[in-house]
Amino acid sequence: MTAKKNVSRIVGLAADVAKTAETASSEREPALATTQAEIARLWSRDYGHALRAGLGRAEVREIVGAAKRAAWPNLNDSAVRLGSMKEFAARAYALGADFKIAKMPWPSGLALLGFYLGKDSGLEKRPLICLNAAHHPAAVATAFLHELGHHVTADLFSTRNELVQLSRQIGYDSHLNNARELAADVLVSLGVYPRNMAAKLFEADRDRRIPRPADVKSPTALKAVLGTARRYGLDFERLPDQKKLQYQAGLIHFTRLRQALLEEYGF
Repeated sequence: MTAKKNVSRIVGLAADVAKTAETASSEREPALATTQAEIARLWSRDYGHALRAGLGRAEVREIVGAAKRAAWPNLNDSAVRLGSMKEFAARAYALGADFKIAKMPWPSGLALLGFYLGKDSGLEKRPLICLNAAHHPAAVATAFLHELGHHVTADLFSTRNELVQLSRQIGYDSHLNNARELAADVLVSLGVYPRNMAAKLFEADRDRRIPRPADVKSPTALKAVLGTARRYGLDFERLPDQKKLQYQAGLIHFTRLRQALLEEYGF
């Protein structure tokens, strides 16, 4: 009975988090139009400038070092693989965080990929990672990497009564102005695109060979997005519109951030 109550409480908490985030956004545009607008912004942003403004080279080195020591010794050397919820739970528990699953397949629920509650949130006795299992395994794995990134870098950013750290359908653009979110995104980018892969993908001379939409500034990033989608089994043609745009936004963001990390700081 206690276990059932605990699961119910976490699902309720996740639903409350999703509802609060949705209300706080106060956006009047339909969700799909909002995501499409963000995709356009992600393609047009100067990621190199945003990275330099948000995290210096030494800070990135410190973040990556903390993550390698705590959780991913092979970070930036080999690509992360898709795991099961059982594997995610074992990894979280081993690192001192509780792990819960909430399945929220309705439209507002799908807006939430996952969230992290730090030890200073005042809501849980231990840090908590919660993932929305209604998403594609690749999106769930990315959300786990992001939320665990918050956990392993918590000592670098933690403050009393901190807000819940969310992985949402939209909002990647705002991560470029938030050092804590940007730090977690750096770890995702390095996990998806290890150093050798990134070096091959983002060779500057390829820009002249790849056709691109007029509003896409980085054709190498476009090719990387499409290739990574195939690598992780994301078939955009078969996905519902909400998920398709949501996952495209995430891939564009992590890809362009990875390119900036290579070009600006040599990571």
